[in-house]
Amino acid sequence: MSTTGDETNATSTFQREEEPGLLERIGVKYYQYLSEKYGTSGLQNVDIDDLPPDNTLTSLASNITAFAAVIGFGIGGLTTFVTIWVEWTYRADMDNVPYYLLYGSTLIVMLALEMAVLFWLGLKTVYSLACLTGHNQTSPDNFLPGNDAVPNLLARAALEVPDPVIRYLGIDPIKHLSKSKLLFVAVLYKAKVVLSTALVKFVLVRSLGKGELRIALSWIGVPITGLWDAFTLYKVAREARLRLFGNKLAEYIVNQLLTDEFVEQLSPKCREGAIRAVATVMVFAENYHPNMLMLLVKLSKKFPSDAHCEYDNWHDFLALLEQVDADERYFLLDLLCVSAAFDGRLSRLERHHLPEAFKEFTELYMTRCEALSKQLMNGQLHAAKASCKLDFLPG
Repeated sequence: MSTTGDETNATSTFQREEEPGLLERIGVKYYQYLSEKYGTSGLQNVDIDDLPPDNTLTSLASNITAFAAVIGFGIGGLTTFVTIWVEWTYRADMDNVPYYLLYGSTLIVMLALEMAVLFWLGLKTVYSLACLTGHNQTSPDNFLPGNDAVPNLLARAALEVPDPVIRYLGIDPIKHLSKSKLLFVAVLYKAKVVLSTALVKFVLVRSLGKGELRIALSWIGVPITGLWDAFTLYKVAREARLRLFGNKLAEYIVNQLLTDEFVEQLSPKCREGAIRAVATVMVFAENYHPNMLMLLVKLSKKFPSDAHCEYDNWHDFLALLEQVDADERYFLLDLLCVSAAFDGRLSRLERHHLPEAFKEFTELYMTRCEALSKQLMNGQLHAAKASCKLDFLPG
């Protein structure tokens, strides 16, 4: 199969609604700087079998994550402490205008310092995890069209930048998600620190009364901000691991499981069903998680695809399952199960609709899917590889 032809086909079926933002571009440049600095830019990807065992991987990944969380707690607590100290020290002795100028400038400086350290620490953390899992190269061998490579995915994870809205093969993962819900989630996400701090303060104040005790409760913002920053970096590390492991598994599935000899056994309907399996799961997941998109792109290069086909129609996929023979049906159910686990969670829609395809094997496949999700989230890459088997047997 021609590489140029694959690239042309991928480009013609790929639409990205916005270019990488400033934060993402800065994150990519810093990732590339780290690769040059530590001499990893020229290294090649490492196969799963060449990585350390799962207990070593999880232990090292946990240490990297814990270190980042501790530093995050410290910077969150320290910057909040300085702001509150200024309030306690100068509020009673200064006129309003000078005081608010001092307090406002302190607040802005501390916030800028906190965000800068968190961004830097997040990027260092995802780079360390990439080295741990053998993703330390910055070569232009992008696995997604639109110039979206490993550094981009990790930069977005580190800086908590939303993944871009992407249309691939006409698939719309958020077509069942209301715009009002999307807006609510975005607003809530932006206000999470303020809301959590204010809520705790309100509960304590109502419980403990007024006076000096009530004023002293402003210090509760120190540990709350520290804990939230620690939790944020913990989530960053978990998401980075998920993306890195998903990349490894997608390469393993396409290159080592779906070999040319294996693909030759499949009927045209089954090959179409393989793309439909991933596409429908993306819609049920209701997000643009790069793991699923990456698997879909790799599969569409392996199997012929039609940009005008409605691949994300669930009822068409169910009908196709009845049109292939039993062996191929089990293969498609395997792929459906693995795809559903690729973003590390099972959505409400997935739990509702997947049994319609699994039927009498529902318990078997759902158990396997949940196990694979946990293995991905916990960093058990070798166990996850074993859970990704694709064959012609049920379960």
